[in-house]
Amino acid sequence: MDTNENNVSGRASYTEEERRELIEEFNSAGLTQAAFCREWSINPKTLARWLRIERQESEVAFCEVEVQPGPPEIDELKIFLPNGIEVQLPIPSLNELGMVLREAAGCLD
Repeated sequence: MDTNENNVSGRASYTEEERRELIEEFNSAGLTQAAFCREWSINPKTLARWLRIERQESEVAFCEVEVQPGPPEIDELKIFLPNGIEVQLPIPSLNELGMVLREAAGCLD
């Protein structure tokens, strides 16, 4: 992979695929960001920005939900993630729903 293709402004430009490959390489290299950037001739600020964007895109966040009054009739829980993935969990009772939510909250620690 040629990491020094310069565009009109004289800056190196990378395709999305090259960025992903370099991030994967960084994650498996066991090097500091500075050492990796020296080895691959990448501006350290560029790598830091890529890593920040990747981290933000992969963050899990909770959102506010509206709860209807009265006993809910729940037989499954659907979770729609920002990346388009849909998670469906069968929930036979409110007690089991509580257990699932407590377990999910424990994953955030």
